Amino acid sequence: MEKTIKKFWMDESGDCGFKFDSGSSKFFVLVAVYIATLGDDNITVIGEAIKKLKIQHNLTENFEFKFSRSKERLRKDFFQTIARLPIKYKAIIVEKSKINSPILRHQPQQLYCESARMLFYDNNPPLESAVLLIDEAVAKIHHKEFNWVLKNYLSKNTVSKIKQKSSRKEIMIQVADMIAGAIFREYSYKDQTYHKMVKGQEKILIKF
Repeated sequence: MEKTIKKFWMDESGDCGFKFDSGSSKFFVLVAVYIATLGDDNITVIGEAIKKLKIQHNLTENFEFKFSRSKERLRKDFFQTIARLPIKYKAIIVEKSKINSPILRHQPQQLYCESARMLFYDNNPPLESAVLLIDEAVAKIHHKEFNWVLKNYLSKNTVSKIKQKSSRKEIMIQVADMIAGAIFREYSYKDQTYHKMVKGQEKILIKF
């Protein structure tokens, strides 16, 4: 077991809405990824592996990996690449039709924060004054809710800081996006192709 997590990255797939007749997704997935042993060497190894993958597919240096925009060959090569890297993740999958809480159904933004809180409280391995990095686009939407969760549910000993980063410039947020997309695809379309490729790096999958 890893001792503690001091830095992690988070992204999602699906939406938090409950208007299913108007296009809301049936599932919501939130993924938190972290480096098994955080250190300059491992960060360099991950960066070099992703750089080689981009060269292999003739992609530009600033190309952003997103599951929804990637073709099958690129998805498979991406997951084959990260499966060999010191990357771990925790995830939560929410089947929204089974949610009965009036607060979550009438304030959908709270679903994101409740899902995040459940991931934060998983203790294998525990968070220790960890820094959370999220896509700045998500941060703009959920900024108030995240601050509320931090104030009311979490101590600084668990999550000390939330940083907003551009997903285009932060490869680990892209990794979280790709894994979230793979899990979402399995539950929404019964397609395990991509999720099973990184199952070995999954510390926990919470079903809510």
